[in-house]
Amino acid sequence: MDHVGILAEAFYLPPDKKRVEDVFRDESVPFGTLSKNIDFQRDIGIEDIHVTSDLPSVLALEAAKRALDQSGVSAEEIDLVVDFTSIPEDYVGPTWSAAGLVQQELGLVNAFSTAVNTGGCASYHLALKSVMALMLCDDDVETALLFAGDRTPDLNKTYYPITVASDGGSALVLRKNADRARILEVETISIGRLHDVWYVPGLQNREPNEEVSEKLLHMYAKMDKFNEGVIPINFRMFGKVMDRLLKKLDLTHDDVDYYIYPTFSTWDQAYFMKKFGLTPDKVYTSALKHRGHVQESDMVINYAEAVEQGLIKPGDTVMVVSNGAGFAWSAALIRH
Repeated sequence: MDHVGILAEAFYLPPDKKRVEDVFRDESVPFGTLSKNIDFQRDIGIEDIHVTSDLPSVLALEAAKRALDQSGVSAEEIDLVVDFTSIPEDYVGPTWSAAGLVQQELGLVNAFSTAVNTGGCASYHLALKSVMALMLCDDDVETALLFAGDRTPDLNKTYYPITVASDGGSALVLRKNADRARILEVETISIGRLHDVWYVPGLQNREPNEEVSEKLLHMYAKMDKFNEGVIPINFRMFGKVMDRLLKKLDLTHDDVDYYIYPTFSTWDQAYFMKKFGLTPDKVYTSALKHRGHVQESDMVINYAEAVEQGLIKPGDTVMVVSNGAGFAWSAALIRH
């Protein structure tokens, strides 16, 4: 039976850094404790993040070039290009195509370009699931390039009370029947009533007489809805999506060798491990301190770094799990 594997995963993080204490000062982030005596500023666990003035497409292009180089695939071999970036890119709205730009700049003359990017930080999984389904049902799609490029506005790095966002890009090259990093299955669950917990207002949602400013492109949270709708079910939904995935494959958590999880905060990572009985050597957490959260690219970057560091070895079964604004919980199981 045909399957899909990951030939290469790559990323690009701009060299300039900004200390998180300066982010908090510039953005007037509130002091004070959240639930369970957690103080956002004190306990976030992020010291600095990557920042840039480059457009998101620059970050995406660099990551895509690196993924192609690592995969050994030529530009002419790419049949499909998919953008899974989850925040506004070079232009606002879906009229402009970042995938089309990448196709042009990299000379992917035989590819079709599109986007799967409505799952927030779970867009990685939604793109994997969609592309894998397309590759397995269409004989003309053998090789695909997936990418993301994220640059948050200068004064919108803090996603209070969750994390601090870093700029960066990531990319994957998928190939039908590749031996490396076989994607066993992808599972997603969405809850529509939480569709607007996080949102970017844009021009169309200006208040009467409100001046046009960059703040219309900032990410905002409806805190009441977040606290009442997301927090009570968040880790239960993580468990549900992972259990559903494992059941499909007739596996259990005992069969999972390693976990890739977003770099949100120290308390979030600690609770994930406690909730599912995992030890720190089973979950990639070391990137949090000097990178923070890179949106949907967390999953690609954390996976790539874990491979580079020998934490993921050939033959390992890896659970890649995330949630995302919109609102979705997703998990993928990969046999590296």
